Amino acid sequence: MKGVGKFGEVMAGEKGKVSYDDVAARLQKIIHSGSQRKAITDFVCRELRKVPHYTWVGIYVVEGPELVLASWSGPSATQHTRIAIGEGICGAAVSQKATVIVPDVNNDPRYLQCFINTRAEIVVPILRDGVPFAEIDIDSDQLNAFGPTDKEFLEWVADDLRSIL
Repeated sequence: MKGVGKFGEVMAGEKGKVSYDDVAARLQKIIHSGSQRKAITDFVCRELRKVPHYTWVGIYVVEGPELVLASWSGPSATQHTRIAIGEGICGAAVSQKATVIVPDVNNDPRYLQCFINTRAEIVVPILRDGVPFAEIDIDSDQLNAFGPTDKEFLEWVADDLRSIL
């Protein structure tokens, strides 16, 4: 299976031991299952949250000038269910058409606070023909939580989701 077996890093945390490759295999299976889009995006959010340092996971879709929350998994809902393109870290990633990693949200004036314990954020746009139409947004309660493996892994997930969204 494309992509599976290339991330390899094993992580351990409060949620136990998790392999990026194991998560990738489960994601690939459900993304290509033929299930309804909402069921797939809900599953993807829940599955990504199994990564120990992923505290909150959301998938937003572009609707006109806004990002609209389609699915999420976390300890609680976010108040930011609609975000203007260009606003916050989510809006910046879509505007820039590139992954944005914020090691410390307290040092980034673009950050829209959702949860008091969020320390870092990564947002990966999902592009079709170079145009962003959705994104994956992940918060962590750890500073400097997202490294090169997270970026590569989540960009792979975004690329796989592109085919069904």
